[in-house]
Amino acid sequence: MNKVHEIFPLIVYQGSINSHEHMKKHIDVLRKYWFDGYENESPEYSGRIFLHQEEYCKPFFKDLKTNVDEYLNHLNVDSSKLDYHVSKSWVGFHDGEVPELKPHTHNESNISFVYYVKSSENSDKFCLVDKDNRNQNTGGLFETSKQRNTILSFNKYNCNRYTITPYEGSVLLFPSDVIHQTLESQYRDERIVIAGDIRVTLKPEYYNHHQCCTHPSQWLEL
Repeated sequence: MNKVHEIFPLIVYQGSINSHEHMKKHIDVLRKYWFDGYENESPEYSGRIFLHQEEYCKPFFKDLKTNVDEYLNHLNVDSSKLDYHVSKSWVGFHDGEVPELKPHTHNESNISFVYYVKSSENSDKFCLVDKDNRNQNTGGLFETSKQRNTILSFNKYNCNRYTITPYEGSVLLFPSDVIHQTLESQYRDERIVIAGDIRVTLKPEYYNHHQCCTHPSQWLEL
């Protein structure tokens, strides 16, 4: 019997933020957070990366934890043994003036997130990139230029990019080492997001589980 074995799938989780209406009330504050000190550098690159310390953001981060639990549940992981630590969080802003994000990763983190505080179908899209498509067993097999196109139609086996049109109030969770970017929309409607990085560790009482990182309370600073 012929069979295709689909192995090593990548999970990108898309959930909802229950406190979205609360966060929308602070859009002007978030927009100001972006533009204060903006000189062609986003808050992520200019050191304004501790949005999780702001009081008005606490309801969002409470909802974020629930979504991280759900994300790990899809991986059949016992999240009750784990703690999540937001190491960085910042505001992302894009419109017709601010350029789209180029392909990048967050290698110092475990899980990255993007929460769409303001977005529309005409805002920039979110795109994930697979630089090592293992199904491309011959160099150039998935080439898509007009001169060298061997693809009849794209599917999950032969594509190296996956685009998500986020909806307002949603959050995306994905492994931090996955290449991601935004794709410029023709209309460039304003998009405001809260993005950030999460480190996953064991709870202190599970220190004997050598597979994961121990809790920061058990570390020694040299």
